[in-house]
Amino acid sequence: MDTLINFSTAGNFTIGHIVFNLILTLVLVVLIAWVYRMTHRGLSYSQNFISTIILMSMITTVIMMVIGNNLAVAFGLLGAFAIIRFRTVVKETRDTGFIFFALAIGMAVGTNNHMIAAVSTVVLLAVIWVLFKFRFGSMQGNDYLLTFTVDADKNPPDSFVGIFEKYLKNSMLLNINAKSDGHSSEMVYSIRFVDETKSRDLVEELSRISGVERVHVVSSKSDIEY
Repeated sequence: MDTLINFSTAGNFTIGHIVFNLILTLVLVVLIAWVYRMTHRGLSYSQNFISTIILMSMITTVIMMVIGNNLAVAFGLLGAFAIIRFRTVVKETRDTGFIFFALAIGMAVGTNNHMIAAVSTVVLLAVIWVLFKFRFGSMQGNDYLLTFTVDADKNPPDSFVGIFEKYLKNSMLLNINAKSDGHSSEMVYSIRFVDETKSRDLVEELSRISGVERVHVVSSKSDIEY
């Protein structure tokens, strides 16, 4: 077994070294994938993306071990990859960051910079988690969209004021869509609750108003990504 492990397979890498690098890359990139999954928002989550960044990171480790200090091999691989066309559209800019993260870890491990790979993974994942927990950069905290249809003939324009003051910190009218019947309109408000647990009460009270129909409260569109 000792003879097998010490058998030189590529440059200065032994079989044991190669296996260690691949396992270390796998462990680190699985942590990255787990944090990505836990901090993901929106509707564009893809299991295939998780599998892809794991494979890309491990393949990058292999490539870096193959290249080593050989400039000729590096140019050869560059030419080989130049003929490949990647046409998959990345839906979120955040996903691009995770792709580069996984590639960087693969490069670090493949060049035997194990400490850089491990410490960088821990620090960057901590930064990602903090940004997620504190919603850093978000302009709208806990905002929702309130939509409902109202019949102008049955309902005065100021009939919602009392209910809005009761349940909402603030509200802003975003859009009014006139219906084809000429009497009713669809109202769209951006709202922020005083107490989010009372959202059902708001819907019920609005629904009891004469002429108000199809009341819905949905998450703010700033958090929905396609």
